[in-house]
Amino acid sequence: MRKTTLAFFTTLLSGFALSAQTYSTGTVTLTSGFTATIEVNSSLVTLTLVGPSTDWLGLSFNATSMNDNGSDVVIFDGTAMTDRTFAGIGATPPLDASQNWTVTSNVINAGVRTVTATRARDTGDSNDYTFSTSAQPLNLAWAHRPGSLAMGYHGPGNSGATAANFTLGTENFTAESFKMYPNPAKGFTTLELPDFVSGGEIKVYDNLGRVVRVQAISESQVTINTSDLTTGSYMVVVRTDYGNATKTLIVE
Repeated sequence: MRKTTLAFFTTLLSGFALSAQTYSTGTVTLTSGFTATIEVNSSLVTLTLVGPSTDWLGLSFNATSMNDNGSDVVIFDGTAMTDRTFAGIGATPPLDASQNWTVTSNVINAGVRTVTATRARDTGDSNDYTFSTSAQPLNLAWAHRPGSLAMGYHGPGNSGATAANFTLGTENFTAESFKMYPNPAKGFTTLELPDFVSGGEIKVYDNLGRVVRVQAISESQVTINTSDLTTGSYMVVVRTDYGNATKTLIVE
């Protein structure tokens, strides 16, 4: 049983290592007060848009204008990040049959919205742009509608295009990057993560390789309830866009 468990965790961690490299555009200024950041690893795309909280925000991948019919578009309407496809200038991009983006954070501060969403790097959907895992340029077309979250014409001067450049991320996430306390745990343990980690997932495995906890990362401190876990040793796997790391947790 011990050999089987060890083999399981070895396979698990080697698979995580493949996704450790992250390519990022950094913060791309689309227009005054509207920026985008795209981060890509082997399996996941993370998109962060920052703009006026009163506007819908739109971004298209691998497009130089809204006349690039068939290009992949996302539009955030204050609640949802919707998958759409360009249908020509003057036409509202129709919804795709499959909606693949998941909003993980939507924060408004002093009239400025910061929204983060994720999807698979390659969704298998012909309407979705497949992001590459290499350093390269990417054309982006953008638009926003001042003062309105309702879909409609954005008005003159509220759209445009730019080019972003993916480069290899410089941040590195390791076991030394985060703290976990108390350990041993009685009832709960807290993970303290570095500031550059804005999202991800925590999984806790028992000594048989079974997942006993799954928790999303939405802030720098994450508390995990251990009150219903049996006494023993567990593996805590923290998966982020900057790499993955594990620590052993003792539950008393």
